Amino acid sequence: MPKFSEQEKVRIEQLLLTEGERLFTAYGLRKVTIDDIVKAVNIAKASFYKFYEGKEYLFLDIVQREQKEIFQILDGVLEESKGQKDCERVKNAFAVMSALMRKYPLLQAIDEETTELIMRKVSPERLAEFRMQGFDAVKTMETKGIKFKYDTAVVSQLFWALYQSWIVLQGQPEKMQERVINIMLDGVIQQIL
Repeated sequence: MPKFSEQEKVRIEQLLLTEGERLFTAYGLRKVTIDDIVKAVNIAKASFYKFYEGKEYLFLDIVQREQKEIFQILDGVLEESKGQKDCERVKNAFAVMSALMRKYPLLQAIDEETTELIMRKVSPERLAEFRMQGFDAVKTMETKGIKFKYDTAVVSQLFWALYQSWIVLQGQPEKMQERVINIMLDGVIQQIL
């Protein structure tokens, strides 16, 4: 098996993320094989495993990268809304995040089947790391002055549940999705602020 230079590792990792996103968006996590990915990246199958334990791990890295971009924008939105009430700021933050999530085809393609496959295939440690990103989003809200009644872990899990609800609603018309999420969000905001 060839050894890769640091430059080659960076290039291959970027290709894995780019090609993985393209394939997963087009065909879904279940249908894409590691053979499809290595063919698109032009590496040996054994080389893939130097980077990822499985395709589900690659999928999570791609999703996390997209979510990080969303959270960076969220940071700016929260900074700009400092004079507003906390409930308005949280609701506005969710509206912005929801609109941004629609711009990422892979995030829109996540469904219950994809979520279930990831839960079965990915280690509990890696799933916990993935969920910590939501924890970081709550911490960002707190550093921007939003005061929650509950600790960060509880609020993070509530937001994770809203995210899962958003995934479940993907097959519904956009107006229905917005209405249901807004009702749920209003109830959550009443309880946590």
